[in-house]
Amino acid sequence: MAISRMRFKGTTNGTFYIDLWKALSLQERKLHRQKQICTVYGGYFVDGDGQRIDINTAPMTWVSKRAVNRGFAMWRKMTAQALEDAGATSKSKYRDFKIYLDNQMGVAPLLPVDAGSNNLYSSIGEWDYSTLTSADPDGPGGTPADQYDLMICGPHAGADPNWTRIGLMQSWVDSRPSLHTFDPLNIPNVNDPLVNLFDDSDVLDDRLTIINAEGDSAPYDELTMFGIAAGAGGSNNLQRQSTAQPTASTTLVAPIHGFQALCGLVQIKVGNDSASNDWELVLDVETKGEKF
Repeated sequence: MAISRMRFKGTTNGTFYIDLWKALSLQERKLHRQKQICTVYGGYFVDGDGQRIDINTAPMTWVSKRAVNRGFAMWRKMTAQALEDAGATSKSKYRDFKIYLDNQMGVAPLLPVDAGSNNLYSSIGEWDYSTLTSADPDGPGGTPADQYDLMICGPHAGADPNWTRIGLMQSWVDSRPSLHTFDPLNIPNVNDPLVNLFDDSDVLDDRLTIINAEGDSAPYDELTMFGIAAGAGGSNNLQRQSTAQPTASTTLVAPIHGFQALCGLVQIKVGNDSASNDWELVLDVETKGEKF
């Protein structure tokens, strides 16, 4: 176990994003690849006005992991094919698969600061989110191919043939065959004469009717799920990991629960979006990621 304590500072309320692997790479001066599960053991939140903080991540389900793995495979295949077609064998130590959490996340997530709220760096280095270039022409007439980034949660952003971001969970669902969510058992027909040969009451018919009606459909929706269940904005598709709210003027520090973040991507919501407020978030982060 190796823990890195990181401090994030804000001067206004609102919705912010943290890419923990980017923050760790900067603070530890070492590339931490993004396609890992990041473990946060806990931390604390400081706010003199008693504002609440919500910490949200992508849902930690087998579907979200499978969707990210599929996106990674597509990116790797595209990169390898382009290099092979060009007759190149370029291998970069820092070439890495990087994606967004949702469509609200921008290209400049929060970065850690020191005890005096100063930056830890003079230059943040390079951390580009992966862009895919489609081989499918962008409409008729040989116009340039479509290019888009990737995100875990929410529906696709943009419109065909000009996508801006592709939701990996949505793409995974759309690529799957229809699920067999209705799976009836081969229950005998209660009106069949031979079934009723020894039935001297109606209880058998009643029981068979109930058995035939119950437990014949999947306990989930076929086309929507946690991660792509509702609108494109806000926290509709994200999983709440922790909430903290200090008490103004008395207890200014509130603890943060431990959690895990898929690809180290975290959304935080601090207080009322329209208010101005200084706050501090400190997280104890495991520097060794978990592969999936």
